[in-house]
Amino acid sequence: MRLKSGLAILIALLAANQAVAWAKVPSPEIKWSSLVGHPVYATPRYRDGRIYLTTTQSQGPNVFALNAANGTIIWRYATAGAVTVSPTVSKSQVFVASDIGATHFMRALNAKDGALVWQYTRTQPPQCMCSHDATVGANLVFAQTDGHDLYAFAPMGNMPSRRLWQFKSDGARLTQPVTAQGLVVFGSADDDLYALDATKGARRWIAKTGYSFVAPPLVVNNQVIDGNRGGTVHAYALTTGKSLWSFATNGPIDFAPIARGSRVYVVSEDRHVYALNAITGKLIWQHRMADVAMSTPILQGHRLIVANRAGDAIALNTQTGALLWRVRLHGVPLSAPLLRGNDVVFKVDDHMIVAVSTMTGAVRWRYHAQGVLTKPIDADGTIVVASSEGQVVGIR
Repeated sequence: MRLKSGLAILIALLAANQAVAWAKVPSPEIKWSSLVGHPVYATPRYRDGRIYLTTTQSQGPNVFALNAANGTIIWRYATAGAVTVSPTVSKSQVFVASDIGATHFMRALNAKDGALVWQYTRTQPPQCMCSHDATVGANLVFAQTDGHDLYAFAPMGNMPSRRLWQFKSDGARLTQPVTAQGLVVFGSADDDLYALDATKGARRWIAKTGYSFVAPPLVVNNQVIDGNRGGTVHAYALTTGKSLWSFATNGPIDFAPIARGSRVYVVSEDRHVYALNAITGKLIWQHRMADVAMSTPILQGHRLIVANRAGDAIALNTQTGALLWRVRLHGVPLSAPLLRGNDVVFKVDDHMIVAVSTMTGAVRWRYHAQGVLTKPIDADGTIVVASSEGQVVGIR
């Protein structure tokens, strides 16, 4: 009885010490703050010194470009319809999907001044192009209709029709597409992995795996590597679709793999992180976490950093899988880890951003907001986050 009582006291003291230490974590230095007037839920985008974001209102300006150095608004654009996804940014254009009732739009804006360059209109309810972020690759823009059909647009030149082709999925949800060597590759909830000709939309190959895909594929070293909901990691030859290897985990795979050199790293709902040989698919090491991962890991030097649903962020040695450090985030991580120098930054729950040292796992700072925060982005060394209160903040 005394042993149990002593253990309970020790646990209580440790918890109290952790609470005191957490309370002492400093706030970051705010570089600038800007108000856009309406809630921001979609993650902002950064390119060439500017931050691009969308707000949720359908009346008035709802696409903005801000100066990343000081937060001043450079231009505004009104789509006259609801925008629920992030803008997609190329070197010269900003692509925004929106809808007004049963009419759905894909617009290209001039990145410099926000002027309308072109727009594509659909009147085929209920599928809108505003439920998934568009992607840019192979000098094309790809958009999905409610996650089902895939459209390819030509962003430049005088085109009689901006839409080059459409891939119909018969209702099966598609993953985010990836482009490489003139192909666009994506998985589907119909259990297949597809590779299409990027400019024509013609099918180059299809791989049937028996289980659905929700994570976008990884294209590396002329291979397409992806994990499915059946828990298997598959590798295929990029140009032919020939099966190269497979590796079975014990849980569904919801996040894209990452690779470096001859190794591929995968997280599974069986709570494990796996390091595989990228050429053969052979297991190199595995590490069991306290709970399932909440995103694809990131790599920095010899560290693999990942956060799990239990609220832990951990760093593993990429060569051996040995635990280098573990830190409590005091909440559920809701974004992929974001590297900034020697810090890794997480969105924790809805209202907090936490920065952790990649070297030691020590918590460097935490930022708390009343409104729901977006996922953080790195704008050339400045951490930028927006909120449901219409505030955009640059953290030094």
